[in-house]
Amino acid sequence: MKVFFLLFIIFSPLFLNGQSKDLIVVDGIRYKGKLINYSKFDIRDSGSGEVFFYVDKIGDTLKISSNRNLKIKINRFNEFYKFDKETWNKVEYSINFDNNSLPNSGIFFSKGFVNDNLFNLGIGSGIFTIDRINFIPIFFSNHLDFYPNNRNSIFKLFIENKIGYSLGYDLGFEDYISASGGLFFNPSFGIKKSTRNKHISLKIGYLVQKYKSEHNNFWWGWWGAPDIFIPGSFNISDDIISRNGFFKQINISVSLTF
Repeated sequence: MKVFFLLFIIFSPLFLNGQSKDLIVVDGIRYKGKLINYSKFDIRDSGSGEVFFYVDKIGDTLKISSNRNLKIKINRFNEFYKFDKETWNKVEYSINFDNNSLPNSGIFFSKGFVNDNLFNLGIGSGIFTIDRINFIPIFFSNHLDFYPNNRNSIFKLFIENKIGYSLGYDLGFEDYISASGGLFFNPSFGIKKSTRNKHISLKIGYLVQKYKSEHNNFWWGWWGAPDIFIPGSFNISDDIISRNGFFKQINISVSLTF
């Protein structure tokens, strides 16, 4: 966990400052870098007719007359892609873990509106597992890109939140006599990369899930015993453990928004 935070802090500034690789050819000589400004000569404007191009290799900006023999190719696919449609779709895979249990995974699907004023409000569902209880959440979600504000980087930092209600089930080997869910809350932050028409995200969040369960302490004491013991075949009524509380876990997720 500490390694993830360290790598995120070290490399995210590099990602966010990454510039698109434009190309300019001047008198047959090729330069790669970033087009800063371009204007054709206009007799009414004394500041026109100049090209400013930052060259990565020399770490400096060239000032070139636009009347010279030159060609410019702008790599727009390396700019941050802004959805030009009204809705977005997201598929997400997450791994949840804490200090008391083995990691568990989950998958989520959501759909929403492209609207910064509503923080891209959406609705979704999915399934994930904690402590052998399967939760099926129905949630509202929203997200907001907050840095950088321009399109010169294909990476952006963002914040996201999911809040809703989860149904809880024992869908496996009847480990529980009963299980139920409740409040589902999952704020997170991360970094996303823009592709031609999609966003790929990596984020870290804090998952809070309400639950209530009952199980036989007798049966749970047999974990690791031979296979002749069939889950659910024991019901020792005077050895039942009841729980009512919140699971609180860290989760790391990757997602595709399109």
